[in-house]
Amino acid sequence: MEKFTSLIEKCLVPIANKLSNNKYLKAISSGCMSLLGVIMVGAIFSIFTNISWEPYNNFMSIYGLDKCVKFVPTVTTELLAVYMAFTVGFRGASCFENDNYAMSSGLLSLVSFMLLTPLDSTSLEGISFFDVSYLGTKGIFVAILTGLIVSRLLALIVHKNIKIKMPEAVPSMVSESFSSLLAASIIVIIFIIIKVIFSMSLYGTANDFVYRIIQTPLQSLTGNLPAFLICLIIAQLLWFFGIHGSMTVLPILFPIWIGYIGQNMASIAEGQGIVQPLNIGMWDLANLGGSGATIGLVILMFFTAKSEQYKSFGKLTLPCGIFSVNEPVIFGLPMILNPIMVIPFVLCPIILVLIGYALIQTGIVVAPIGILGLGSMPPFISGLMQGSVSWGIYQVVAVLISILIYYPFFKVIDKQACEREMSEKNV
Repeated sequence: MEKFTSLIEKCLVPIANKLSNNKYLKAISSGCMSLLGVIMVGAIFSIFTNISWEPYNNFMSIYGLDKCVKFVPTVTTELLAVYMAFTVGFRGASCFENDNYAMSSGLLSLVSFMLLTPLDSTSLEGISFFDVSYLGTKGIFVAILTGLIVSRLLALIVHKNIKIKMPEAVPSMVSESFSSLLAASIIVIIFIIIKVIFSMSLYGTANDFVYRIIQTPLQSLTGNLPAFLICLIIAQLLWFFGIHGSMTVLPILFPIWIGYIGQNMASIAEGQGIVQPLNIGMWDLANLGGSGATIGLVILMFFTAKSEQYKSFGKLTLPCGIFSVNEPVIFGLPMILNPIMVIPFVLCPIILVLIGYALIQTGIVVAPIGILGLGSMPPFISGLMQGSVSWGIYQVVAVLISILIYYPFFKVIDKQACEREMSEKNV
């Protein structure tokens, strides 16, 4: 165990620390998190559009509500890349210590993204159209890259004090406008050059290049079970060493999962099943009650603990665990550097995912859509909100599995706590 611990500390921890402190990953993560509300609203209304119950459909059609409901996913999920360009640019300003220009950073990112977005070749009476497919999940990676580049360039220009200096007599509002004019012009010119370069390439547009070379391979890579489990194991091991595993791994996965939402919703709209089951819904399953799927552990502490230490701790952590807040467990039990509890902490999420994936593949359970932001909802409710009653039922079963996995290990530490308490009383 000591050799394993020292190996992880030497190889994995330094890399994790660098990733968790990386400004670019922080910008991506915070930009994605800013869109949770938009994503959830679009996903929920998408479920409403695909309810196959005749009385409901007739009611919606008679009053014209079906068109209104269908329009919500159109302006949310199908335009995610537009919003992503702004939020990554906006949040990136803070990450690059340029808070005063956060709004300018977001707007310039949006302008630059739209500049790269190809116009549709078809036109009506001389009117040009944007290719809408690149404004949704297909354009997510271009939006992220644009937001990062613009926010970094703007911060560099501001920090180097490159601006048009106006006479002191000029009003401050006018002076500030001219100060940002040079930065905006430089950034727009750079993206015009990028657009021209790609227009002369085999790909035709920057969007097609990024989608084919970066986005599609990454989605294929992380959409398989071994890669998903590796990410999960890394996150759990990082927690063991006191590093926020989720915050290290999720910024890399969020952009890919957002792309999965669009694919799954499009598939549902066509009457097909979920095409990307290994999405954030599966990650939330692996983290029922928080990282390590500790929902079973807090239930055991609350109902079966014999030591006063864990009886009291169970009363404190169960309400939090129901809503997947388990920092008190990780830092208070603790899970960190705990050679006994690390086994179920890593093993339980893997088992839950393997069983869940097997049930999906055999058709017993319907896969979750992959809506972001439902991880803090209680089991079964989050499954329902993921568009699957059977997934909600499996979440309840997963709670029982978590209890079974944690039971023998909890009994060991509970017995140790009882012995300590008895020895303290006898002193």
